[in-house]
Amino acid sequence: MTDMLTAAMLTLAAAVGWIGVVCLTRSVRHTSLTAAAAWAIWFQAILTVTTIATLTKSRVPLGILDQLWYLTAVSALCPFVAVLGARRGRLLEWNLFIVLPLIVVLEWPALAQLNHCWHGQRLELETPALIAFGIVMVMSMGNFVVDPRGNSISALVWAGSWVLLVFGLAPGVNWRQFTGEHFPQLLAVLVLQGSIWLYAQEAVKRNRQYLDWDRVWFDFQKFFGSAWTMRLMARVNEVAERDQWPWRLTPIGMQPASRDAPHPGLPTADPRVDHTFRWLLKPFVDSAWIDERLTASTDRASGD
Repeated sequence: MTDMLTAAMLTLAAAVGWIGVVCLTRSVRHTSLTAAAAWAIWFQAILTVTTIATLTKSRVPLGILDQLWYLTAVSALCPFVAVLGARRGRLLEWNLFIVLPLIVVLEWPALAQLNHCWHGQRLELETPALIAFGIVMVMSMGNFVVDPRGNSISALVWAGSWVLLVFGLAPGVNWRQFTGEHFPQLLAVLVLQGSIWLYAQEAVKRNRQYLDWDRVWFDFQKFFGSAWTMRLMARVNEVAERDQWPWRLTPIGMQPASRDAPHPGLPTADPRVDHTFRWLLKPFVDSAWIDERLTASTDRASGD
């Protein structure tokens, strides 16, 4: 009964993941996040292989299962690291010289034990390997944990799932003493919870009808995270201050520059705003991506 439950939970987690990857791939069209989406496909493929190996564990040495789950955890970081370099003009360099070497560096301590794992020894990660994984986790997931658009909970659950797995491979810290040989079952539950949180929050966001450049700005934050959000906000406000706009860009959208001044009206009517946003967003998204959101805002305003 327990084996059937484990199989069902792992299969469900993998299936939900593929649904999420398909939705992600469709949602990042006309953006510079296509490389991150490709890494998400890579991660989901590795997770699927690992799931199949776990379900047929009688034919796979336990040490190799450890290796596969650790590779899955490392692969889970790749899409988020790719987002940090998601600027057109350096996508190839970032993925070739940052993301790929990162996989090699994190995997090296595990690969050094591959022969022993094949002959029955369990994988054990020493402190330096755990610290390296933790640093990359904080660097990549911090971009979405510190998120004004509300993805923090799902990001924390996602990160916690893989931290639990990887730190469970430390010498003397074998989580299997609490979970038996069904440790991946616990991992599947946590990853599935993260997926549910993500879908629930995205559904709520789709019901919030933002207008004009606020809609563009909020979608940019959702896709690119806090690091690129703060950078773009600083660039826009530099132009706004130089050209004396009556607005400033904030995490909650365009706001009046002064509380004491009369309300400046909507920034959509100012061509300077349109030009600045399109120019600064050009390395990240196509004009079609922007127009799609502005058109939706116009249609909604006309309907009202």
